[in-house]
Amino acid sequence: FSYRKTWELTMKKIFWILLLMIVPGISLAADNASRIAETYQCDMKEGKTMEEIQAVNVRWLANARKQAGTDSVNSYAFEPIVGDQTKFVFIDSYPDLAAWAAAKSADQTEEGKAIEAAFADLMDCEKNRLYKSTKH
Repeated sequence: FSYRKTWELTMKKIFWILLLMIVPGISLAADNASRIAETYQCDMKEGKTMEEIQAVNVRWLANARKQAGTDSVNSYAFEPIVGDQTKFVFIDSYPDLAAWAAAKSADQTEEGKAIEAAFADLMDCEKNRLYKSTKH
């Protein structure tokens, strides 16, 4: 293995460990018995900044909440403290599948299409997953 390959494997392991530790806490921030969490693994495009991405994400969240009809939709960006600063993770949290579906439909509005285009100019997100968390 090269140093880069070893580093990438280590970062993947750290990502999954953090995900398994953090998602339940984020997802259960409300008093609901369960939440829906969607994760995205992303790469920032060259010359772009996390501040630019965060600004677009604020617009996305406002549009998703409006379309879902609830302020219970949340979005979190996990930025690296050490290592490759161009890789990051988004975790979006929803009270239920209905809110997730409604928020997803926001991407089809004119505003949503503009937001998605802005995201596409800033980053590539090739992997995503949808999870259901259950409070025990």
